[in-house]
Formats: sequence, C-alpha cells, structure tokens
Amino acid sequence: MKNLFFLLLFSLTALGAAAQKIAVSRNLITVNRQPYARIEPGGETVFGVSDMYYVSSLQNERLFVVKYLTLSDPANSSPSNPTGSTGYVQFVFTAARLYVEMNVPASGFRTINIARIIYAARLLKDDKLDPQAVADFSVNNGTPFSARLQVLEQPLLVPASGY
Repeated sequence: MKNLFFLLLFSLTALGAAAQKIAVSRNLITVNRQPYARIEPGGETVFGVSDMYYVSSLQNERLFVVKYLTLSDPANSSPSNPTGSTGYVQFVFTAARLYVEMNVPASGFRTINIARIIYAARLLKDDKLDPQAVADFSVNNGTPFSARLQVLEQPLLVPASGY
C-alpha cells in the first residue's frame, strides 16, 4: 500500500512537471527555455549512457550526484533474470550526508529522465538546493534498496544442533 501511494504521488508530480517544457542540451537543464541547472556525466559510460551524473548550479557549484546502481536479489529472480538483478537510482546529497533511492524511470537512466525527477521534486530553488524539498524527497523515497541490501548481507543464523 505504501509503495502504491508513493507511486501515485510520484506519478502526479511527474505529470505536473510534464506540463513544463524540460530539456537537456549541452549539459544544461532548461525549463521553458530558462536555464535551471547543469548536469554532467561521470563514471563509466556504456553505449553512450553514463552510470553517474553530477548536478551543479548554474555557477558550477556541485550540488549532488545521481548514480545508477544494481542489486542482486534472489527474491526478484526469474527464468529471464536468474540473478534477480534490479537497477535503481541513488541521489547523493554530499553536503547533507544524505542519500535517497528510487526505481529507475520506465524510460531508462537518461539525463532527461533525471532532469524531470529533479524538477518534479523541486530540489532546486534560486539556483541552490532547497533543504525542505530535499528533506521531503528523502522522506517520500527513503532508501529501500540499501535496506534490502543490508538484509541480504546479514549472515543466516542456523541454530546449533546436538540438543
């Protein structure tokens, strides 16, 4: 139920952001043709798509990092995905020492999709991070993939035999 609520909330915010003309060209995010932020690829590039983006203010002040990560979860395994590999997006707000995770957008981990998420969450205000928006974004999305990874890495406790 909780996931359904957040999916609905995200969809509604994405629809609201879709009303705005968001574009990415030459590492610049624009909204209605007005500069909004800078986004630069970093990390590994596969088929022209980076696995990490640095988001900066218009004055090139680095604000946060967006990463594409994967998790191997046996609970998600299937005949077509035997390792249960699941991709997710992690936003790392380094100044606040905070990270937020969410599912990969349906159309993939591309700069335009990341720009839409950033604008839909209203993470930037007056060319700086909006602390309230970042806090709301964190509460609304949380870190479900890191929590699942912690559970998977915990050793299985087997009761001692010989009683």
